[in-house]
Amino acid sequence: MLFCNRTKNRFLASSAMFALSAAVLSSAPVAAQDDQQAEEARDTILVTGTRIKRDGFNEPTPATVFDAQVTQDLGIVNAGDIVELIPQNSSFQSDATAGITAGADVGASFANLRGLNPSAGTRTLTLVNTRRFVPTSDGGAVDLNLIPTAMIERVETVTGGASAAYGSDAIAGVVNIILDTDLEGFRAQVDYGQTFRGDGEDFHASLVYGTAFGGGRGHVVVGGEYQKKDGIGDCSGVRLWCAEGWDVFTNDNDILPDGSLTGYNIPSSPTFGQPNYVIAPDSKQAFNDSHGVVRNRNPANPDARNMRFNDDGTAVLDFDPGIYVNSNTFGPRSGGDGESTYADSDLQTPSERYVGYLYGEYELTDALIAFTEVTYAHTENSNSGVTAGPRSTFFVNPDNAFLPDDLVALLDGTQFSLGKDVDNQIPALNSAEADVWRAVVGLQGGLGDNWDWDVYYQYGSNKKHRDGRYSRVNTEFQYALDAVDEGEFLGGAPNGNIVCRETLMADPDPRSQGCAPLNLFGLDNLTQAAIDYAYRPVVQDFDYTQQVIAVSISGNLFDGIGAGPVGAAVGAEYRAEEGEVTHGNIPNYNDYAFTFGTDYGGTIDVIEAFGELNVPLLADSPIAELLEVNGAVRWTQNKARNASTGEEKTTDKVSYKFSGIWEPVDGVRVRGSRSRDIRAAGFRELFNQQVPTEEGSSQGIVDNFNIPGSPGLGDDPTPILNGGSFALAPESADTTTLGVVFSPAFAPGLRLSADWYQIEVSDTVTTLPGQRIVDFCGEFDLFCDRITFASPTDITFVDARQVNLGSLKVRGFDFELAYNLPLYELKQGWGGDVSLRLLANNQYDFKVQADPTTPVIDYAGQTGPVRLGGDFNPSPDWLFVGFLAYDNGPFNVTVSARHVTSGVYDVEKIGPQDAGYDPSLPDSINDNRVDSATYVNLAMSYEIALGSGGDQYVELFGSIENLFDTKPPVAPGGGGLGGSNYPTNPVHFDTFGSRFRAGARVRF
Repeated sequence: MLFCNRTKNRFLASSAMFALSAAVLSSAPVAAQDDQQAEEARDTILVTGTRIKRDGFNEPTPATVFDAQVTQDLGIVNAGDIVELIPQNSSFQSDATAGITAGADVGASFANLRGLNPSAGTRTLTLVNTRRFVPTSDGGAVDLNLIPTAMIERVETVTGGASAAYGSDAIAGVVNIILDTDLEGFRAQVDYGQTFRGDGEDFHASLVYGTAFGGGRGHVVVGGEYQKKDGIGDCSGVRLWCAEGWDVFTNDNDILPDGSLTGYNIPSSPTFGQPNYVIAPDSKQAFNDSHGVVRNRNPANPDARNMRFNDDGTAVLDFDPGIYVNSNTFGPRSGGDGESTYADSDLQTPSERYVGYLYGEYELTDALIAFTEVTYAHTENSNSGVTAGPRSTFFVNPDNAFLPDDLVALLDGTQFSLGKDVDNQIPALNSAEADVWRAVVGLQGGLGDNWDWDVYYQYGSNKKHRDGRYSRVNTEFQYALDAVDEGEFLGGAPNGNIVCRETLMADPDPRSQGCAPLNLFGLDNLTQAAIDYAYRPVVQDFDYTQQVIAVSISGNLFDGIGAGPVGAAVGAEYRAEEGEVTHGNIPNYNDYAFTFGTDYGGTIDVIEAFGELNVPLLADSPIAELLEVNGAVRWTQNKARNASTGEEKTTDKVSYKFSGIWEPVDGVRVRGSRSRDIRAAGFRELFNQQVPTEEGSSQGIVDNFNIPGSPGLGDDPTPILNGGSFALAPESADTTTLGVVFSPAFAPGLRLSADWYQIEVSDTVTTLPGQRIVDFCGEFDLFCDRITFASPTDITFVDARQVNLGSLKVRGFDFELAYNLPLYELKQGWGGDVSLRLLANNQYDFKVQADPTTPVIDYAGQTGPVRLGGDFNPSPDWLFVGFLAYDNGPFNVTVSARHVTSGVYDVEKIGPQDAGYDPSLPDSINDNRVDSATYVNLAMSYEIALGSGGDQYVELFGSIENLFDTKPPVAPGGGGLGGSNYPTNPVHFDTFGSRFRAGARVRF
């Protein structure tokens, strides 16, 4: 079916509307809020840009805070969804971006400030209660699904360098999730959601309890959370906009049905005059058909090409190959017969998570507190994908016993390359299951009246198991593909016993034992024995441990010079991390089409020491209401050892930060900061081992600059080695921010901030695709040492392991407006408050330069495909997030909106909208713009008091996301690492459609 039955579970869908309507009707008789309550001050929020505690308004660097009340009002039940509210965050890794990409992090949600996270690491530091959390991916990132959302008190984000305060990985900033460790009483919640198309069913429940004990000297909080999402897939089958199949096609040396070539650069050919790249609908993969089809390539006799098998596989019919078919006969093409490119792309990955949390503290003496914190989480995630059929270079012999007579006649003794979509009978599934433990024990106390100290030990463990259900075993597959009639092969009459040719040889390969022949011709002709022989499961186990010992002390050095006390903080930390990735005892593992790489492992030991000083210079003076400066410095030593090679290395780096706040007049504050931040390459970047790609496959071919007139997909089959590199140097980043904060006296409740930021990263750790390395060598004589030439015109190997690229510079503006208006100020007797909050990010520079000798490429404003294998993710020119809420006693209604401005599809291409466009240019494209999109959400809630009321109540709530069912704009190629996973970019645009959530909360 093209889309799910809209009437499925109609009662469940209508429950959201009932909850919203009930909340509206119930609000009418609510008494007006009395004046005294309306004027009560809100709680002070502490943010994390510094180790010295301060009010959020005083923060010298841009900071964004979302508290629990806001997230509850919006109906959010997952920490990852909270972080997605921040316009500076780019959700490159989430449950909406897996597509057909088989990744170990499927379903995970990572914080990715400024879009700077590399594909195999992180430049955003994620903390829980201001402490590190054990990495839950081999790239060092923390899966936000593992944080108990029901216990979150607030989420604090500092968008700017924070390495001096909190350590490495904070180049883009810090996301600090603060849990409510002071909770008293009982809280429970249960809710359900799904899309209005009847898919994406989502059940969530949580339970939290907190109480004092020991006569008030102790406190304990315990909680648990469960969530199960059924997922949404497959894309082209469940959404009309996806069924349209928009993709980007290459109009360069494409093959026509008669074997001749066409393209933008071939005069008089059918597609001459069109640009080199064409965005068009109806994407399918070249010669990909569930019946099986003879590819249009040598060595097949031309009369047999472009023929497909009938349902039974007993005859052949004409096959429509579509247009823009690359001469290598793989890759996307537009139209024709076959299955959609997006037939196996999950829109939302199915997932299930359990999270348990315990916090306890006890006052041993008046000045000494012992505390502990324990987290356990279990997650299960999966996505469907594409099962590898026969490679274009796996040729079928003309005496194959399954071939129909009419095709044998057309072949006239020639072999042929078979295109075949095997997903219907051999459905791929990539699944990952993880168990994560984290435990903290520590002591904290005071020294005198002005100093606080704490020391803690933390242990974290992450065990992740990953399965790939079907991976083609290349040798076995070729043996099974070569099926012959036993009697005929042995020189006699055909006896109908079809076997694998290799088993009849005089000295058969031992791997041919148990071979069952593959009948890939027609539909559903594969036997389970043949599938089990030619396809095997692949596995990966990731075990990682983290141990941390840290001590810190903070307080006031002295009373200062009249403007306030001089604050200081010092501390030290030792962190030991060890991990290994293994793949079971699978024989011939490197002979699989899709593997998870080879075994690797290593250790990383980090020693850090830091100090920070905050100096108020002026307060309530004739020239300034406030002037203070802050400085921090951190020394970091990083030791790494490669378990596979025994290599060791040590690096020492210093990070620092200077910042200041100046309030010339009451209500106007100017703030600025300058920092040097560092990041050492992480576990995956250092130790990851891969096997070279298959020569001649879509991942094992390059466009050799020595061969003129080469096609876009390449002309030189060559193995390409990907993976990490132990030679990687640490990254450095210089971050500058300058901003102003207004809170004018003439408009109480109004706050407006505007900040300019610049982040310059050098020695950037980057994954360069093999083709990019070849291009750099040919154009700039750069990275040529990574290419092996057998002759001047023959590339035989490309080393595409990670490198330190030249530089990356990001610049832009952050804006935040917040306003709260008690309605009684407008008219006496009116009840309730109206609050408005608007967040905006403008990113006008995203410049990348591989080397000082190469041109600078500015990716700012690009909202189409990801760049350089996903090593960074540009943002739109402008991204707005707004919230408008009305509160009146127990009733709340919140309307939120997210607007993504129009953008450039690909800054490295030139379209009709760009100056200098000419379809004869090799980088020309027919449309180089992506439309804007606006998403509106609605949420309502109503509290029903229990007993005497107060803090005891039942709250009904409901929310609808994407209220107007806005479909995503066309932007193919986004959201994955394996080509076009979707015809849009799910990082920026909603692909689920309208959906609701309804539930109840109880507190007493």
